[in-house]
Amino acid sequence: MSLFASFVDLVAGVLHSFRQHKMRALLTLLGMIIGAGSVVLLSGLLAGGEEALSSTQQFVEEKDVIEIENSAAPEKQRNRPQRALDYLDQRALDRSAVTGGSSAEGELMDWRHKAKVGSVDKNVMVLGASTQALDLYHIKLELGRFIDEHDLTQRARVCVIGWEVWRDLLDSTRDLQGKAITIGDVRWQVVGVLTHKPPMVAGPGTWMWDRRVVVPATTFQGVIRHSRKVDSIFIRIVPQVGDLIQAVARGRTWAKATLLGRHNSVENFKIDSDKDSQQQVEVIFLVINVLMLCTAALSLFVGGINIMNIMLVTVTERTREIGIRRALGATRRDILSQFLLEAGIIAGLGGLIGVLGGMALVFVVSKILTMALGSWTPHYKLWAITLGLSSSVFTGVFFGLYPAWRAAKLNPVEALRYE
Repeated sequence: MSLFASFVDLVAGVLHSFRQHKMRALLTLLGMIIGAGSVVLLSGLLAGGEEALSSTQQFVEEKDVIEIENSAAPEKQRNRPQRALDYLDQRALDRSAVTGGSSAEGELMDWRHKAKVGSVDKNVMVLGASTQALDLYHIKLELGRFIDEHDLTQRARVCVIGWEVWRDLLDSTRDLQGKAITIGDVRWQVVGVLTHKPPMVAGPGTWMWDRRVVVPATTFQGVIRHSRKVDSIFIRIVPQVGDLIQAVARGRTWAKATLLGRHNSVENFKIDSDKDSQQQVEVIFLVINVLMLCTAALSLFVGGINIMNIMLVTVTERTREIGIRRALGATRRDILSQFLLEAGIIAGLGGLIGVLGGMALVFVVSKILTMALGSWTPHYKLWAITLGLSSSVFTGVFFGLYPAWRAAKLNPVEALRYE
């Protein structure tokens, strides 16, 4: 008999045993199902959660971005001449070899404005930006175009509006030709609409991208702020040699030294002041991953004990069968292999059911979270599927080793006499 035929016979025997003892089979597989399923379920939901956080992010918090913003100077420096961050600081930090030649982006915000179209108005935040803003903020266009170099050079009074502003003021019309909004006493021609980007939890205020109006930075400085001051400066690090962490650290040191030289050694700015919250989120995800693996390992351990217990009962029930096989010429190695293979099949079957169940739950739970939070994509991680199946089979073989060894050690004569 070929190895494949023997394997098929073993699988058929295991399934026949399951049909005869359904409750026992369910309890045997339960640990494996929970262990493998939890790995697939939690890994998929965590990946979806990370993606949802990224896709709904309203501010710049990436690891490779250095953020510099205005701050009060230390108490001992407050009597010295000071000036706020401005466009010339941005120019000094732009395209340096230290940062990999990346552009420095100045952020200009004005939170309290009303945009009007006819008699309809809406509270918005006006953001002064350059052509780099799409990449910096990870935003996309629904319609039209974004700010270009011509707009910046000519200080054009054009704007790109958020999704809610487009919906509420322009009735979601897709033809932007001749469309304009008024902010204060200034008329802004609408040239583009941003893709809908709701936050994870919506709330009042104009901090959401859907409620922003983006205008050229040069026009913002001349029309709204009447100065070259900037609220923040962002620099995306492009590491040339070494890892990103070292490149960012070098970039921070260089940026601080450059600005101190320009600000008369007065440190009235802060660098990456809000990155602690991002690091806390990463630590939380790491802890959840560790807990997920521990939960899966515990479930597999319990499942392995169940398999050992069932296999010991099986060896006792099939003692006479073992004696007959030994009398017909089967070696101890043949008996050991048979019971190890059976344990692996049982565990593998539980792992397969768990993986399929976990994938189904990922889909269902993701749909529920999408309805509740707006966006949650189901993810099926190959490593989690592979780990769930392989760890189940390994656990089954490991815990089935002792019952298989006991079966192989049975005396053929005594086994034939067993009733």
